[in-house]
Amino acid sequence: MNFERPVDYLYQQLIDSARADIQQQTGRPAPRQSLQGYEYAKQWSNGLTGNLKITHAQPGVRYAYELETPRDHYGVDYQFAPDTDGHQTVLEYAETFLGKDKKTNANNKLGVLFLGWFRKRRFKKMMNQMAASYNQ
Repeated sequence: MNFERPVDYLYQQLIDSARADIQQQTGRPAPRQSLQGYEYAKQWSNGLTGNLKITHAQPGVRYAYELETPRDHYGVDYQFAPDTDGHQTVLEYAETFLGKDKKTNANNKLGVLFLGWFRKRRFKKMMNQMAASYNQ
């Protein structure tokens, strides 16, 4: 995906969101140094819990995390690159799901098949909102 915003801006928006989540989940501010390697327990409103580990936090290049829940292992990876003029961002986004048993894996595959379009649409909307805040 291409966004008409600088790489550093979009990356910082993502990091600010991660720091806010850390504050909300732990009750403590996120560390000031790099978030790479930081781990914390995460709980959702539906009661699901998991452990989130930030695996990559390379400014303007890559942000990735892994989330371990009782049923699944998720991986999310954002890779940033400036366009040739330096004013646009090329963003590559990838998700991986690995269930801890065959039934969960089958459910994940069906979910990706049926809900993949909605997830991609929600992701694009989130990134477009981040990009839109650039001029505000």
